[in-house]
Amino acid sequence: MEIAKIVGIGLVSVILAMAVRKQNPEFALLISISASVIIFLMVTPLLGQAIGMLQNIAGLMDTSSQYVTILMKIIAIAYIAEFGAQICLDAGESAVAAKIELGGKVLIMVTSAPVLFGLANLIAGIMP
Repeated sequence: MEIAKIVGIGLVSVILAMAVRKQNPEFALLISISASVIIFLMVTPLLGQAIGMLQNIAGLMDTSSQYVTILMKIIAIAYIAEFGAQICLDAGESAVAAKIELGGKVLIMVTSAPVLFGLANLIAGIMP
């Protein structure tokens, strides 16, 4: 079970970081970031499976592959922005984390523009 491994790595890193934080806060931060990267790398192959499922669903629904590609980009932007923001929060840099989240939201809005235009055209075509 992947979740057991992920939780185990997370708990061990938290315990180590807490034990080291008083003597060496920089090393505690390094432990947290390392655990975050390890967990991210563990989850990355599973994202490939999720992308495959989205492509299969899109094939069944006979939708444009352009929209599936846009959806995958939006999901990737959201996950990467969240990951970066959480690392900044761990480091105590909430202002930087907020800017990363804002950047992710703006990128999602820009990336989703073709879908919104397609929806607007569809609605305009239906309206008399």
